[in-house]
Amino acid sequence: MKHMRGIILLTALILSGCGSSLPPRYHALSLPAPPQTSGSARMLVEILPIAVPERLNREEMVLTGATGQLDVRENDRWAAALPDEIRQIVTDTLWRALQAADVYRVPVPAETATPQYRLALRVERFEAVMGKAALVEGSWTARRLPRGLPVVCRANFTVALPDRTPEAAAAALALGTGQLARALADSIDRLSQDNGAACAAPPS
Repeated sequence: MKHMRGIILLTALILSGCGSSLPPRYHALSLPAPPQTSGSARMLVEILPIAVPERLNREEMVLTGATGQLDVRENDRWAAALPDEIRQIVTDTLWRALQAADVYRVPVPAETATPQYRLALRVERFEAVMGKAALVEGSWTARRLPRGLPVVCRANFTVALPDRTPEAAAAALALGTGQLARALADSIDRLSQDNGAACAAPPS
């Protein structure tokens, strides 16, 4: 009987172990923050909702294997919806680079003299190949309101990813997103100067 009770207890422990799962780990797209710029906005930018590929628009991190297969990490998740994570980097970068404030869904007085722009970004590639590199590619449309002509730009950035951890992947993707955001800021800055080269991206 003791032997039988031992077998039953061992079986119960094994079954309980199989039914348990590790708690999810949450990752954010974040960059080292330089000193925050203060003061009034020099520009107002209406950043429209950011589009990302549907296969990536999910709570779990989606990484890329060495042979191109997708690796959905059930236990590694984004701290917020991926478009919101990307948007935060874009918003912060526009403020620090241009002192441009995001006014999406914010009422703007009709009589304001502050230059206004509209920005639409589509992230087309957002890949982290473990042990190799992260690639962030996007296209965007920017124009001055109310009747400026739109410019359509595209840029891509690659960041080395020698490590194979989700933390390293999130950091590399954040760096690539930051470089893309800096290209957005640069294009709006050039657009404001009417120098005809709004799509020129800065060196990565």
